[in-house]
Amino acid sequence: MTPPLAPSPVGPDYYLRPEVVRRYAGQSTLQRAEQVILGRIGERRLAASRVLDLGVGGGRTTAALAGRCRGYVGVDLSEPMIAACRQRFPGLRLEVADARALPFADAAFDLVLFSFNGIDLVGDAAQRRQVLAECARVLAPGGAMIHSSHNLNWLDSRAAVRWAGSLRVYLETQHFWGRMRRLNRDRLRQAGAGPVELIDPCNGGATRYLRPEAMIDECRAAGWRRVHLFDLAGHERVDGPEIAAARDPWLYLMSEGR
Repeated sequence: MTPPLAPSPVGPDYYLRPEVVRRYAGQSTLQRAEQVILGRIGERRLAASRVLDLGVGGGRTTAALAGRCRGYVGVDLSEPMIAACRQRFPGLRLEVADARALPFADAAFDLVLFSFNGIDLVGDAAQRRQVLAECARVLAPGGAMIHSSHNLNWLDSRAAVRWAGSLRVYLETQHFWGRMRRLNRDRLRQAGAGPVELIDPCNGGATRYLRPEAMIDECRAAGWRRVHLFDLAGHERVDGPEIAAARDPWLYLMSEGR
């Protein structure tokens, strides 16, 4: 008998809160890295793809994907998020599901997207491997997985908090940074090469941070031969020094070639 899945380490009701659901349901913009990676995949390949959108939340990525692909399924662990997404996009297939045990057949999709660092919320290294294994299982030969993950390098230097042209965003980022440091002082002191689980100042749960090299190794260990790493500006980090120097708060990966 398969043991029950452990609960998500995120604060148990965070993604159920009405104000959080409303905020996520108001989002519709792809991040620059997502735009670049989808451009790399190309419109012709995307149009022929069956897409699984994991951690769809309130539908931020739905508008950008559902009308451009052969088939679209969005899933999230939060029932209120899926309810909000269904309200925004009636007629689409949107389901409550756990990324660690996907209710889909083998080779059911050609592209899996798991954005907004959802993989960092599922638990320890073993549960991350479970997610990657499930994504690999539901991908058809030649398929690709796109996901993002929190970057431990970002926490090494306060210089990573840059002016972005908005006083509000800058102050919010500084506030987040300060709380992150205070809540995780001992964990950060011991982090070293990582990975490390840190208390998230927003949701109060554990969020896993990895070095960029560890993100790539994780994907290769799951069986992908080609793993591409992108910073938030959409620049691919190719060689060792470029990868090690990445300081963005999170990074995107496109994995192919199983």
